Amino acid sequence: MASRDGNGWVRCALGHRHWGRFGAAGLLAYVTGGPVLLQQRTWWSHHGGTWGLPGGARDSHESALAAALREAHEECGVPPDAVRQRAVFTDDHGGWSYTSVLAEADQPFAVQSDDEESDEVAWVPAGEVATLELHPGLAAHWAELAAELSPVTLIVDSANVVGSRPDGWWRDRVGATVRLAEQLASLVTEGLTELPAGIAPAAPPAGALLDSGTGELARMADGLTHLRWLPDVVLVVEGSARPAVTAVTGPVRVLAAAGSGDDTIAVLAGHTPGRRIVITADRELRERCIAAGAAVAGPGWLLGLQ
Repeated sequence: MASRDGNGWVRCALGHRHWGRFGAAGLLAYVTGGPVLLQQRTWWSHHGGTWGLPGGARDSHESALAAALREAHEECGVPPDAVRQRAVFTDDHGGWSYTSVLAEADQPFAVQSDDEESDEVAWVPAGEVATLELHPGLAAHWAELAAELSPVTLIVDSANVVGSRPDGWWRDRVGATVRLAEQLASLVTEGLTELPAGIAPAAPPAGALLDSGTGELARMADGLTHLRWLPDVVLVVEGSARPAVTAVTGPVRVLAAAGSGDDTIAVLAGHTPGRRIVITADRELRERCIAAGAAVAGPGWLLGLQ
């Protein structure tokens, strides 16, 4: 594997000149409902003086996440374990792309400028970002990114989803739950590219739609953009399916309801941070979850993602 072989200028299919022979990536670290981490580029760099994401060229062997974390650590001192990847936003210009890795932090952490590529780094209230002189690439897509500054959690009514499949699940409820968890694991690790119909993105912070004043907005927005969410997935089980809590391994969380599974799901729908999508076909539970502020979708939507 080569190191730093990504440094260099390239020209994309749209005729723009970009830094990064294999594309580039940046880290959009944020606190849900709070500030985001930005870097002010040093005066001598491309678009010097503007504010953007810590990031840079991807090496040939690097994933977008690895490149974004490496650059953020080098430029701002971001600890790799201080954030959790929540979404990936890709701006594809044809032959070159910039990937913004949206990563949630529990709270703002200490950062510092490297003094070589950054004049300043700071946690900025999300509603004030658009008032800064932004790097054209960030300015072109800030409204879209700002609308995604909260995690997505799928809260799954396990018995209802498993019961929607004519596979004899009732004969082995634990086994059926384990198989469902295994089936959904890829949503956590690889993400999903669509949300249920009618579910809007999180509301962008006040001021996110302000124009940054740059004349390059239209030119920079000519690329194709792609968004991929990496949700938390919680399976709620009850009754004889409770032993699945210890039987399931992997990224999907299994939560055993102490009493009614519906009551546990309704509580999660009202108190889980970020955007909650409850998966159930139970009419009464759907109404309770909507009243709690969650969105709902049926088992067909969830199973259709596989």
